[in-house]
Amino acid sequence: MSSRRAHIEAALSGRETERRPCFPLVDVAYASAHIGKHMARLQLDPRVHAAALAQCARELPMDGLYINLCLSAKQAAQAAWRDGRYQVRIDDGVNVEFSENDVASIASTDIRSLTDERIQTAGLFHPGMLETFQAMPEDLCREVAVCVGLTGAFSQVGFLLGMQNLMVALMDQPQAAHRAIRQRQHVALRQAREICEAGARFIWIGEGMASSSLLSPQMYAEFVLPYEQELAGEIRRLGALSLLHICGNITPALPHIAQSRADGVDVDAPTDWPAAVRILGPHLCLKGNVNPLLFLPGKEEELRIACETAKRIAAPARGFILSTGCLVPRDSAREAFSIMAETL
Repeated sequence: MSSRRAHIEAALSGRETERRPCFPLVDVAYASAHIGKHMARLQLDPRVHAAALAQCARELPMDGLYINLCLSAKQAAQAAWRDGRYQVRIDDGVNVEFSENDVASIASTDIRSLTDERIQTAGLFHPGMLETFQAMPEDLCREVAVCVGLTGAFSQVGFLLGMQNLMVALMDQPQAAHRAIRQRQHVALRQAREICEAGARFIWIGEGMASSSLLSPQMYAEFVLPYEQELAGEIRRLGALSLLHICGNITPALPHIAQSRADGVDVDAPTDWPAAVRILGPHLCLKGNVNPLLFLPGKEEELRIACETAKRIAAPARGFILSTGCLVPRDSAREAFSIMAETL
């Protein structure tokens, strides 16, 4: 019998497999609830984070999991509890905050210039995601697809500069913006090598700030696509498989995403699913596009219908992984995972 990981590998490679894979997007949010701990506990300790993800993979009918934004042990050691939130300053200028049951996010940044040297040196959340992967049980990594997060160069610059400042720069200083993204691309390529050297077979490229709700297709083609193509190509050269994740509606950018060179792409619920199958299906594996809110209690019948519909429409695609289009909520019903798996 093939491993669960093998089904994901086959789908991403465009090969036939014994069954369609099932891969709802589980990360720190649901994993913390599954083991009965606050999210902060996982985000402050890579070992606890890894153990929680491993327990989900062992107890739920899913073929993979995501290692998402989190802190390294060194970063977490600097965290302090103030005003009802954990606060930590990383990379000498990036202020991260999160409550006990909230995802770590950048509250503010001291970086204001596209020429700031920290654009070339900041580690951001990469050390935490790498440490979490290194703490994952080896036998589990052989059994399921453990997808290690790697933020794309465009979104990394957005983290460091602030998305509003980056958007202004794209309009007023396009060449300077390109130079900053290129500098950050060197960092992303190095991070990809470090992840692969640690033994990862799967990398998910997070470009949440490249959503079509923020960027026009033309801006995506100019400021995001060339760097995605290079990064996906390097990941393939290193012997790993890549999944591209862009939050929200990506319908306007579908023709460009088809050229991303990624092996697969997460397609979120707001995206036109038939259009995604038609435009992306011949080029890369489609992963989606069930609304993650249907994993909440009381949505069982709606979830069954959504899973059946996603599967039916995706039939012509080169590869297909039944999944939520984005991360499942912390309060998801355990039964929802079985409903999705039984659809296949």
